[in-house]
Amino acid sequence: MKRFFRRKVEAWLILLAAKILIDRNAQRAPVVSRRDNNDMWYMAEKLDAIAQRISKNYP
Repeated sequence: MKRFFRRKVEAWLILLAAKILIDRNAQRAPVVSRRDNNDMWYMAEKLDAIAQRISKNYP
């Protein structure tokens, strides 16, 4: 049971990081280049996939 909660918390923290990256990307800041914006979006997608695998115990 302890591992279950740990997996869920870890997945939630990764999803939080992905959300921060996507929200940062939503409003284009003048100090962030287009390439960096695209990289942040790509990283957020990858983090989302990782969080799903962790949450489901790597099926």
